[in-house]
Amino acid sequence: MQTRTIQEIELLKVQFPGLLHGEKFDWVIIPELILPEGRFNRAMATTLFAIPVGYPQTGPDNFFINADLLLKDGSVPPAFNAGSQSSSGPAPVVGDWGWFSWHPQGWCPAATIEGGDNLLGFVRTIKLCLRGEESA
Repeated sequence: MQTRTIQEIELLKVQFPGLLHGEKFDWVIIPELILPEGRFNRAMATTLFAIPVGYPQTGPDNFFINADLLLKDGSVPPAFNAGSQSSSGPAPVVGDWGWFSWHPQGWCPAATIEGGDNLLGFVRTIKLCLRGEESA
């Protein structure tokens, strides 16, 4: 369903105009995702996630972010791992990545983009994770 993926990426571009994506629409990079104020050692981060084969029936799993991301106190964020090899596969773009073990539960797409889970919703869950709500 590449047409649907393209439409969802276009929706993401409205909120994230600098967004990049793979030629085959199999990954997304948000270059300047604003991080929760006062939580991390930086205000923004580059965020990357893969769009899995079988999307939208199969939802995204895990996400990559700048490898040097730390909490404000210098500690490693919960669920954050070093390297570009996540539990669901390697980063689809070469870079200095770390990754969050992030598995949103109950992925349920619908016939329409707005009717169920979609890429915009996945980015919302990334923001939950970055706020410290790592239980997904």
